[in-house]
Formats: sequence, structure tokens, C-alpha cells
Amino acid sequence: MTQQKSHFREELDIIPRGWVIASVVGFAAIEVLFHVLIPMWAHHQDLPPEPWWALIGLVAAFAMAVTILLIGYVYADSKRRGMNPILWTLLVILVPKLFGFIAYFLLRKPLLEPCPNCKSPVGPGFAYCPKCGYAIMPSCSNCGRAIQRDHLCCPYCGKAVTARV
Repeated sequence: MTQQKSHFREELDIIPRGWVIASVVGFAAIEVLFHVLIPMWAHHQDLPPEPWWALIGLVAAFAMAVTILLIGYVYADSKRRGMNPILWTLLVILVPKLFGFIAYFLLRKPLLEPCPNCKSPVGPGFAYCPKCGYAIMPSCSNCGRAIQRDHLCCPYCGKAVTARV
């Protein structure tokens, strides 16, 4: 039985280290808030019992850390997709109740592929690389339709493929 490599780990690896550190700091800050500052200010008045208060603090800290990691993911993912990372990061921070994240995941561009010739990013469906002019999807010289690189004749018009690009 063969194991498939998880793409989830690869996606997590794009989060910049600074955002990971910020999420750890956010987690610790919420824990300090719930276990030191709020009990000190409230003098244990009107607080839930200790086990519940600890659970509420843990859930709040986890939510803060996950939110910061998601913001970091949106920043890095929008950058690799050729979108404006600052704009999308601000959008997911400022739009309330996860609507910013939903908008990002619905409207994001497809991943850019590297050009086989010059390795610059190329959009999906591009026939030629905009940097070097390399034919990513060669076309038939007779009918102009896209063909595979290994075709000897065009599957649409039947003419022999003469010039390989």
C-alpha cells in the first residue's frame, strides 16, 4: 500500500516564520490575560469556576493563534498567486466574522506555474511565457489549436506536426 503525501503540510509550510511567532505570542498573551490579568482585576468576582475558566482561556488562546496563522497564510498564499498580499491581509483582518477569509478563498486566483524554460511564474492557460516567449502549450501550424509536445500529427486536423517549439 502506498502512502500519499499530504498537501496540508506543504500548505502550512508557506506561512512565514514571523506569523508563526506572532501566533505563539498571541496564544501566550491570551493565556496571561485569562490567568493573571482578568482574575487580578475582577478579584474572582463573577468568574466561572476555575476548570471552566481555564478551558475558556485555552479555547480563546487557541482561537487567537489559529486566526493569526490564517492571516499569515492569506498573506503568503496571495503573494504566491500574484495577488496584492497587503490588500488581502488587511481585508481578512478588517472584515468581521470570517467574511474576509471566505471572500479570499472564493476570489483567489489559481496558482501560478513556473515556466519550463525560464522558471518565471506563468498563469494557467497561458500559451506562451510572457518573459521569454517559450511556447508552454504548442499549437498546430495548420489549424492553430493547442497540441501536446509529443504529438506527431494534430489530433484535430490530421496534419503532420512539423515545427516543434
